[in-house]
Amino acid sequence: MKIFLIFALLLLDDAAQMFTEAQSRDIGCLAVVSIISEEQRRNAPGAYDYPDIREAGPRWASAVSDRIARESGQSMEFVRKAIWDAVEKEQAGVRDIANPKKYVDQRMTTCLALMRADLERASAGQ
Repeated sequence: MKIFLIFALLLLDDAAQMFTEAQSRDIGCLAVVSIISEEQRRNAPGAYDYPDIREAGPRWASAVSDRIARESGQSMEFVRKAIWDAVEKEQAGVRDIANPKKYVDQRMTTCLALMRADLERASAGQ
C-alpha cells in the first residue's frame, strides 16, 4: 500500500509539471473566470461587480483548454481535471484570506485582460 501511495504522489507531482508557466497561468485564470461566470448565472451577490462574462467566459474556456491540450500533448480529460483542481484551489484559497474581494478583483483584472486578448486574436483569425 505504501508503494502505491508514493507512486500516486509522484504522479501528482509530475502532473503539475506537465504544463508550461503560461499554461498554468491560463488554467488558473480559467478557474477564476469559470467561478465568476457561474456566480453571474446564479445572480450571486457581488458577481456583477465584474463585466458580464456568462457568454465570453465559456467560449474562452473552450478555446484555451483545447489549446493547452494540443500544446501540452495531454488529454482533454487531464486538462479539465487541472482546471477543476484550480477551481477548488481558488475557492479554498479565497476562504483563508483577510480580503477576498481585493484578491478576486486582482485576479479578475489579470484574467479578463488575458481573456479579452485571446478572444480578440481569435476573432481576428490569428
